[in-house]
Amino acid sequence: MTVYLIRGLGPDRVRAEQEVASAGIPLPISHRAAWAENFYRNEPWFLLVKDAQGSTCAGAAIEQVRTRSMPGFRILRLRRFGEKVPQEVCAVILDALNSLVNTTPRVLRVHVGVFSRNRRHEIGEALAARDYRELVPPNVYRHTLTLDLGPTEDEIFATVNGSGRNNIRKIIRASGNSQAITDPIYADRMRELQQAALDRTRGHIAGDDWRAVLKLSKDHPDLSQVYAKFFSEDTSPENMAAFGWVVRHGDHGEYRAAGSMRRADVKTPFGYVIVWDMIRWSKSVGAEWFDMGGVTVSQGDETNLEGISNFKKSFSRAIEEVGAEWIMEPSPLQARIADAVSKGAMRLRGFRTGS
Repeated sequence: MTVYLIRGLGPDRVRAEQEVASAGIPLPISHRAAWAENFYRNEPWFLLVKDAQGSTCAGAAIEQVRTRSMPGFRILRLRRFGEKVPQEVCAVILDALNSLVNTTPRVLRVHVGVFSRNRRHEIGEALAARDYRELVPPNVYRHTLTLDLGPTEDEIFATVNGSGRNNIRKIIRASGNSQAITDPIYADRMRELQQAALDRTRGHIAGDDWRAVLKLSKDHPDLSQVYAKFFSEDTSPENMAAFGWVVRHGDHGEYRAAGSMRRADVKTPFGYVIVWDMIRWSKSVGAEWFDMGGVTVSQGDETNLEGISNFKKSFSRAIEEVGAEWIMEPSPLQARIADAVSKGAMRLRGFRTGS
């Protein structure tokens, strides 16, 4: 096989993605140019793999991240890697990534986020053989709930548990479905709602760029969508009660992020209808299954996230282990220094805020 490196965005990147699509290979949204142009701050790279006959086998995007703790160094990220990519092609991509690391100056660390329903262990073995080590716990979710989108909408709805179906019906009768939004005026409110939800669960802010998310959803409505529910017919930002962000990764949709605000005089659980609309959207754009975006499964997991997991289980009980994170440090000494600087900065920020 031959691997071609495409630097930056432009006609070559567009042609490469078209070749991958024509070959019937689903690309996660984080491997699409549409994602890079909205979320990458540095030059995006793309690996295009072809076989001996010149036929396209796969494509994979690499993100460059400049580090604050070690100026001049960079981190390379390969996200959501492995799903629908044959094992031998995965090995070729990993070898190409290592070659790229060896010829690129000042690479501090390489992160590979594995996502696969069936071959997570095989991909892990390939990474271990190339001097990667598994990060435990990972920064990506390890388990998720899945939902088959092959049946009709009515058949899928029937699989939602009884209280979930009742809540969806009640909300739709009272005020209809949630609505898609793309206007950037909602970005600040979305940040507030996400933070409010994270405060309730003692979670960590994801740092999503909501203006970029809304722009992506406007420009590529078949790849990304944001649904919102309001306290009343007034759709001003301050009246938004809840939202959910869904994306399409080729053959499946993902519950990407959400946020909500509780109000003493409103008891309606808006989140149910938002998730239902995200599922419906995923089916409408051709997704074969739905990923609920992570779930806790055992005592070792964060107990403060148990409520969110129980909410998601209203829609599915099919738990699958899909994710892992592996890292490799070409510059181990510099990586240790960078970690020490980062920890020192975190302690200093905590001291200044009195935490």
